[in-house]
Amino acid sequence: MDPVWLLLLLPLAAASGWVMGARERKPRAPERAPVPEAYYRGLNLLLNEQPDRALKVFLEATDLDSDTVEMHIALGNLFRRRGDIERATQIHQNLVERSDLADSLRSLALFELAQDYFKAGLFDRSESLFQELRQLPDYREPACRFLLQIYDQEKEWHSAIVVGEELSTVSRQDYSETLAQYCCELADNALRQGKAGKAEYYLESAFRYDGRCIRAAILSGRVAASRGNHAGAIGIWRGLEQWAPEALGEVVELVSRSYAELDDEQGFRGFLESALEKNPDARIVSSLVEMSRNHRGGLVSTQILLDIVRKYPSLEGLYQLLRNRNAPELFRGESLDIELIARLLSEAMGHSREYHCRQCGFNSSTLHWQCPGCKAWGSVQKRLFGRERGESPGQGNQPV
Repeated sequence: MDPVWLLLLLPLAAASGWVMGARERKPRAPERAPVPEAYYRGLNLLLNEQPDRALKVFLEATDLDSDTVEMHIALGNLFRRRGDIERATQIHQNLVERSDLADSLRSLALFELAQDYFKAGLFDRSESLFQELRQLPDYREPACRFLLQIYDQEKEWHSAIVVGEELSTVSRQDYSETLAQYCCELADNALRQGKAGKAEYYLESAFRYDGRCIRAAILSGRVAASRGNHAGAIGIWRGLEQWAPEALGEVVELVSRSYAELDDEQGFRGFLESALEKNPDARIVSSLVEMSRNHRGGLVSTQILLDIVRKYPSLEGLYQLLRNRNAPELFRGESLDIELIARLLSEAMGHSREYHCRQCGFNSSTLHWQCPGCKAWGSVQKRLFGRERGESPGQGNQPV
């Protein structure tokens, strides 16, 4: 017998214990109404693995009090946990439609039915019920939590912001980072549509929620660049050097294009050299080496790369160094099979994961503003110097 179904025996056991205890007390307390025979028959059918017949018996039961209603709800929950959403919905829907149900029990059944719809992916129906429950003090917080999940999955960012603010109040939890990300989603959409003013408005809201939102800073620079203010855009992106150096690799291409618009190659070199001191990201290294190759020749650029690798050891840097055609001149006298090592490093890099979620530990080779694992917003970070931002040496390999 599936041990999950044994949970159904708990209400019956509690009722039996109450009756036995009542007999021993003086004066004798009033006896509670016995559990209807239909529930025993339904339970027997369940234990004999006949859920359809058992469900029919439960739905046809007419005598309802607080105990039997809770038995119905427990049965529906068990069906839902087992993935049988249709049977769970039948049970909870039957309770909601009964006119003789007390308001408190109807609200409980309504909450369970809303979860059935949510589990089935029927978000429109689920949202409608959770919005009704949101008006009830006892269900306001859990209803808001489910609504936030619905609006997040449906990408209804305006509604998500409204519910997120309410949830912050009723739960006393900080949702500022998540709300900032919702604003960034709106800003990103506006920017794609060429509506820079609207994007700027949403980014101001993002910074009000989270003054250190990296994504909002990157998007603010893009808004400035879209208006032709490349100097202002560069200033925004270079500001990351001070408070978010792990994000510098994400803006290298953006900074490069804006310096090109200003015809200021030396300025771009200065950015790369400064950024490299704070974050030896492969994209920063590659850009600096490429610039050196174009102006000072292959051997000089390779020597620069070698100096970088020695100062900031990394798999990516070593790979670029070994695959460089000028590397043999620098390694003359060393018995190294450079092609073989480069190939092995390439394979190892294909399995590397440079981004890490601080909430659930999800690893990725690309940046996600929302973690694909735990769905948390703004929790995926670039590894900096082999460690997460804020870690002390020796902590990099410890689980989050």
